Amino acid sequence: MSFLTSPFFLVGRACESQRLPRNFSLCSSGLAVVAALGCGGEGSVTRDIAAAPGPGGSVTAAPAASSQWQPPAQVEAESPVARFGQLRVEGSALVDAAGNPVQLKGVSTMWLNWEQNYADSKAGLRWLRDNWGLRVVRAAMGVEPMGAYLTDPAPMINQVRNVVHNAIDLGVYVIIDWHDHTAELHQDQASAFFAQMAEEFGSYPNVFYEIYNEPKQISWPLVLKPYHEAVSAAIREHDPDNVIIMGTPVWSQNVNLPADDPVPGTNLMYTVHFYSCTHRAQQRAIAQSAHDKGTPIFVTEWGATSSDGGTNPAGQVCTDEAQAWHDFMDSAGISWTAWKLDDCADLSCLFRPSAPLDGGWTDEWLNGHGPFVRDHMQLYPQE
Repeated sequence: MSFLTSPFFLVGRACESQRLPRNFSLCSSGLAVVAALGCGGEGSVTRDIAAAPGPGGSVTAAPAASSQWQPPAQVEAESPVARFGQLRVEGSALVDAAGNPVQLKGVSTMWLNWEQNYADSKAGLRWLRDNWGLRVVRAAMGVEPMGAYLTDPAPMINQVRNVVHNAIDLGVYVIIDWHDHTAELHQDQASAFFAQMAEEFGSYPNVFYEIYNEPKQISWPLVLKPYHEAVSAAIREHDPDNVIIMGTPVWSQNVNLPADDPVPGTNLMYTVHFYSCTHRAQQRAIAQSAHDKGTPIFVTEWGATSSDGGTNPAGQVCTDEAQAWHDFMDSAGISWTAWKLDDCADLSCLFRPSAPLDGGWTDEWLNGHGPFVRDHMQLYPQE
C-alpha cells in the first residue's frame, strides 16, 4: 500500500477538506482513533473540492455589490435583538444592553459555497425564530475549496450579505464565519474581508465576527494569537464594539491555551467545537476549566454525532454525551449554534432530503440529531 492510499493519508485528507464520500465511515475503516485527534464534524458532499491557493495567492475583497435591500426602519418587536439589544462581553459572560447575562441558541448554515437554499430563506429563518426559539444564525462562508471565497469572492460575499440582511430584517443575531482550516495562510484576505464586513454591518447590533473557524495543530502564541490580533485590528478600524469570536487550536477544542494567554482587547470570545460521539469528558473538562478561569466561550459549532458530522447514516447519535455538554453550556450560560441547516442523510443535517425550504419542519422532516437540536433550542433554563 502506498502512502497516498494509506488510511493515515486518507484521514488526513478527510480532516483537511472536511469532506468524505457518503459511503465512507471512519469507524468501519478502523480510523476512529485517528479521527478523534482532530477533524471538526462538517459532513459529506459529492461536489468537487480543490486545494486553496497558497499564501502567495492574491485575493482581495470584492467591491460591494449594488442591492435593493434596505434596512428596516426599526427592529422587529419581540425579536431577539429588540429584547437584548447591543451585546457585549463582561468577564466570561455575554450580556445584553442592560448588563444581564444572555444565552443565544441557533443554527449554522452549511458551507455557503455548497448550499444556499436554506441559508437564503428568510421565511425559514423566521419560522425557526418563532417556533424553535432561534436567536442566532451562523453564516459559514467557505474559504478554501474551489468556488469558495479564495477563488470566487464576489458570490461568497453576496451569500453572506443575504444571510446578514435576513437576520437584520428579523431581529436575529448573526455570526459572519470565515470557514477556513488554514486561515493563518490567508491572513491578508481575511483582514480585507472582515474590514469590508465591519464597514458594511458594524453599526448593526446583530453582528458577530468569527474570524477563524477551526485551526489545526498550530502554535497559539506564535501563529494563532498574532493572526487573531491582526484580523481583529482590521475589524476594529470600522467597528469598535461588536463581538469577535476567535478559533482555538486543534479544531477549536484547546481553549485552555487562550485562557492562559488571551488576546488583548474588548468584546472578544473564544470558540469551542464538539461532536459528542467523539468529544467527551476530556474535551468538556478543558472547556470547563477555561470557563472557570473567566474565559468567554461561544460554541459556534456542535453536533450530537461523530466528528465527521455523522456521514454514515447508520451511525450513532450520542444524545447522552450531548446532554452532558448542554448541561455544562446551560449552567455556564454559553451560547451556541448547531451544525447544520441543510437536508441530507448526514446525521448532523437537521432535515431529511427534500424537506421544505421555508419552515413547517415538523417531526417527519427532522433527521439525525435534529430533534435533539430543536428540543434544546427551545429551552432557556436560566430565564
